[in-house]
Amino acid sequence: MTIETVYGEYVLGRAKNAPVRTGRFHNFDQTYRNIMDHAVLPAGAEATSVIYLAEVKPDSILSMLGLLSFDALGASTTLSIGLADDAEIGLSGKAALLNAAASTASAGSMSVGAAIDRANWFKPLWTLAGLTAKPTKKVSLIATLGGATSAAGGDLAWEIPFVTF
Repeated sequence: MTIETVYGEYVLGRAKNAPVRTGRFHNFDQTYRNIMDHAVLPAGAEATSVIYLAEVKPDSILSMLGLLSFDALGASTTLSIGLADDAEIGLSGKAALLNAAASTASAGSMSVGAAIDRANWFKPLWTLAGLTAKPTKKVSLIATLGGATSAAGGDLAWEIPFVTF
């Protein structure tokens, strides 16, 4: 059993031509991008294993329609979605900013932004994270395994619409 660090196929440029759809975003007069990716979490991955979902600009606004789908990972396992720690920009403790400890005992899906209050749905990531100034570098969206070691490996797939100003 090990702590795993897993990357989606399109994170960090490991695969070219990431599938991206565009369209109009909510009530903004902006074109959105749609991150679609997948990864495999191996059986025996320990709690605190991290799955990198995407790198986005800190002024990105995520659609609350984004989903992360998963196979059954184990009776006591959970997934949280948030931002990776980055000391350079003062970002820490936000691994569950967007969705905290959703059960993965059975296959299903979770909203990317379930933990965000409706009043904050249209705020940029850097504001949601409590930073006092917009960073100039990208932030990493992550999912973190919690609870117990995954009894079974499984596929994870996500689709996250967002707009960047």
